[in-house]
Amino acid sequence: MGGFGSGQWQQGKPLTSERMALDIRVMQRPSKGCGTDYVQWQGGGSVYVKFQDYVATVEVRFPSQASQRRVIELERTEPHFGGYRNWWKCPGCRARVGMLYWNDWRWQCRKCAGLVHESTRQTEDTLAYARVDRIREKLGWGGGMLSPMGGRPKGMHMRTFARLMRELTEASIHAAGAGADRIDMLTERLLKTRIPR
Repeated sequence: MGGFGSGQWQQGKPLTSERMALDIRVMQRPSKGCGTDYVQWQGGGSVYVKFQDYVATVEVRFPSQASQRRVIELERTEPHFGGYRNWWKCPGCRARVGMLYWNDWRWQCRKCAGLVHESTRQTEDTLAYARVDRIREKLGWGGGMLSPMGGRPKGMHMRTFARLMRELTEASIHAAGAGADRIDMLTERLLKTRIPR
């Protein structure tokens, strides 16, 4: 994709991680019936969710403030393996979504709330290093490009091991190149910076 700083056009938008969120994927059991769920956030807010057929009553409570109650519609889909799965219906755009965010005193989907994921703020080199770490995790070796390599994990097929080794080699080369490009760019900036005497 783009080079360094290519994601900076998103810099002014708030992150999804900065908002209270309701993930219906972790609430599937209570949503299939007349169940209830409770979510507590670090900022002191809490949410009580009561499911009834095709709607959910969501009550938001903050310390020393009046509680806010909203009714949110649900939409059902039928997976190939049978049964059904519930989704939120965004109160703003009516889209079927898995996550709703508390924004401006109402529940909205990510697009309606104008939120972006944290990954949009990452640079090419941090994404490359993260890919190396993910592959090393699959191999059970621990993170870090400079950490020692282990052998094939017990129970892993030889074909899978060979594929992961190829991916790790490609990702490591990419990360090293991205890191070198980043160092060159920072060196160039430093040389252009005038240091007061």
